[in-house]
Amino acid sequence: MPVPSSNIRLANDVYAEANGGYSSGEVELFNLGFQSYFNGPNGDNTISYNAWGRGVGSGANRIYGTTATSTNMNLNDFAGLTYFYDNSTFLVKVDLTNNLPANAFFPPPGTNNDVTIDVTLFNSSYATPYGVVGGANNLSPNGGTYNATISSTNSPIIFRGYWKVVISPSPQLVSGALVDITINGSAKVTNGGINAGPTPTTFDGATYGTQDVAYNGTLGGTGLLIVVTCHT
Repeated sequence: MPVPSSNIRLANDVYAEANGGYSSGEVELFNLGFQSYFNGPNGDNTISYNAWGRGVGSGANRIYGTTATSTNMNLNDFAGLTYFYDNSTFLVKVDLTNNLPANAFFPPPGTNNDVTIDVTLFNSSYATPYGVVGGANNLSPNGGTYNATISSTNSPIIFRGYWKVVISPSPQLVSGALVDITINGSAKVTNGGINAGPTPTTFDGATYGTQDVAYNGTLGGTGLLIVVTCHT
């Protein structure tokens, strides 16, 4: 459940939302708000709990809905916020399409321009994935599609999508194949070149631009809709 909008308690609301509950022990608002999820047990483990990330690295990995600050923290800053994707109201989806033509070579016809597409979200340094990952193996040519929710319900809602798309072509794919990548309707890659098979090609937000989490009507919720289309 999200942090309530009023009568907010530090341990039983703000800490519990990020950590699946509260049992006992001292909780300090500044550290809980300042430190990052990636400093906790799912990252470098320098702290023993999940935090909200408002101060580390100027808030580069802060939770969606928070503001970056290294000083003043107030319980009201966390009012109504949700820490983890619920795959309903908050989610990340992929829409993958292979519009490359089927290769006429034999054997086997119609399969030589298959591509495998993997999508992953990372922290801001691209060192740590955090459970938002998915894609399609051997996506067939001539309009093969794959649509799925790739967030998990134990993945934090990092406010910014530090994305990576890896396209692995079949060995028979020749040079000249292209790809378009959009995230929440914002074009990141247009007519990007795909390596001839079987060499993978990687595209990421460090090169082509990140995208902030936001409400998206096509997505049907708040998060990221990552659309990858391979074509000629």
